[in-house]
Amino acid sequence: MKRIDECDSMAVLVALLVVGILLVMGAYRIFSYLCENAALDARTFLLGAACLLLAVVGFLLARRSFRRLQYLRDNEE
Repeated sequence: MKRIDECDSMAVLVALLVVGILLVMGAYRIFSYLCENAALDARTFLLGAACLLLAVVGFLLARRSFRRLQYLRDNEE
């Protein structure tokens, strides 16, 4: 994530923002699947862990990219 703070390319930052959003959306899809098929087995715990990991990584990536985009935009003017 440290490299994001040094990135000056708007296209790369927008792509990272989109990837972060897609990861969060993927986590939501896994979560909705788990809610539909409420079974208590190993697969449920693995999918739940994947859901949590995708959501956290996606949120952090999107937030960091968005903040860097704001910083570049503010310093551009």
